[in-house]
Amino acid sequence: MYALKPIGVVERGFPKPGDPSRALYRSRYEFVGVVKVYDEYVDGLLGLDEYSHVLLLYVFHEESRCLLRVRHKRSGREMGIFATRYTARPNPVGVSVVELVKLEAPRLWLRGLDAWAGSPVIDIKPYEYYDVVKRPRVAREAEEEWAERSGLYGELIPWLGPCA
Repeated sequence: MYALKPIGVVERGFPKPGDPSRALYRSRYEFVGVVKVYDEYVDGLLGLDEYSHVLLLYVFHEESRCLLRVRHKRSGREMGIFATRYTARPNPVGVSVVELVKLEAPRLWLRGLDAWAGSPVIDIKPYEYYDVVKRPRVAREAEEEWAERSGLYGELIPWLGPCA
């Protein structure tokens, strides 16, 4: 058994479904959220501002379900939870690659943050060349969604997408 201690919290998170302010954004990649790192961990931010992007690990703190099979939201195909990015997981841990817009300890401004306000942050890691995967194989639904949205992504976030 492992116990994880949050290192911070999402202060300004992406608006929840149904929140009228959510309509202000064409995608989450236009949104800049704020994470506050707790005082005891602020020294760990030293040097992070040398990176353009970070991996943020956080807890889906409002999710209480644990489902092993789900229906894909677009295709309706049944899939295992580990073949999706859905929140109803045995360990409700979220991970996002986000752009580090500004770091003024103890706060980080992150473009593309999709966590909600109040989400406990359990780790922050720099995004490095090791994190790039060329030509990944993905499920048909992910490929279709990418094809449908790639113009939007290319316009808003040119760094996002499969390597050629």
